[in-house]
Amino acid sequence: MPKSKEWIDRLVFQESGTKARPMGVRSMNVKEQRSNGLVYTNDNCIGCNKCIRACSCMGACISTPPDENGRSSIEVDGSRCIACGACFDACEHNARDYRDDTLRFFEDLKKGEQISVLIAPAFMANYPEQYSRILGGLKKLGVNRLINVSFGADITTWGYIKYIKEHDFLGGISQPCPAVVGYIERYLPELLPKLFPVQSPLMCAAIYARNELKITDKLAFISPCIAKKMEIEDPNNHGYVNYNVTFDHLMEYVEDNDVYGEPCMDEIEYGLGSVYPMPGGLKENVFWLLGNDVFVRQMEGEKRMYEYLGANSERLRDGKTPFLFVDVLNCENGCIYGTNVNNPVVFSGIGSV
Repeated sequence: MPKSKEWIDRLVFQESGTKARPMGVRSMNVKEQRSNGLVYTNDNCIGCNKCIRACSCMGACISTPPDENGRSSIEVDGSRCIACGACFDACEHNARDYRDDTLRFFEDLKKGEQISVLIAPAFMANYPEQYSRILGGLKKLGVNRLINVSFGADITTWGYIKYIKEHDFLGGISQPCPAVVGYIERYLPELLPKLFPVQSPLMCAAIYARNELKITDKLAFISPCIAKKMEIEDPNNHGYVNYNVTFDHLMEYVEDNDVYGEPCMDEIEYGLGSVYPMPGGLKENVFWLLGNDVFVRQMEGEKRMYEYLGANSERLRDGKTPFLFVDVLNCENGCIYGTNVNNPVVFSGIGSV
């Protein structure tokens, strides 16, 4: 096998035999769940149950018995939660929070850790005016390389088309979205063989950075997605990425600490991968390369998409759909308006993508 083919297959295709992560045993100690989960309940909760009604994951939201004051709360079982964000949208009391690695990222920079940054294409769309100055500020703080994940999305598209052609893999399910993957692992494991064995744009960019650019720094992902932390910490991904730095927490830190610098831009050219954060972004990439006559099913939404997977699980499992593949995302408006994006002017930045 030519050397170039060896590295590019290593870059894209996941190891065979990858299995679902175990759900584990739910702790009856709600305080333990509250302290350890990626998504958790804060003290604003009044136990109104709206998050339970919004949640697609049975048992992820748990109503606790009333305390001595007669007040209940809804806790999160981290082994069942997929960080889809539906509870954040439903809650009127701002009673849900999430964890990421933003503070650890900045603390490690202060300590002199060598860190490079992978940037979601949705970041420019959300913050077109501040984008270059924030990158300049990160450079000022010691970040070494700035790589746009759009480049990784170009690799992901190539990997999907290659795998379809070489393995006649029809009716598969896309897996750039970690919430979707988490849902299938926990609730529809019969669909695991239908997930494409191709890494997400983030991981393709990270593997390329490690193997081809020879970057040995820790890698931080500037991210619109709470659930990306699950993907980053999945042992199947071998620690390629070290930090999930979400938009909201990053911008809060930037504003509080004036993290702005001389404008600079990300350093690797990319193509149509930049439209991945839009709904149907992967589908549009495939249309561009294979033509509009291929049949790709597009589905988004915290509730609707999971209901679709459940209702059609047997057809998808048995390959009885007419689709080249199913392009699914957790968020109704794509990654451009991900689970930790709280930007009312986000759609004014779509042209930047």
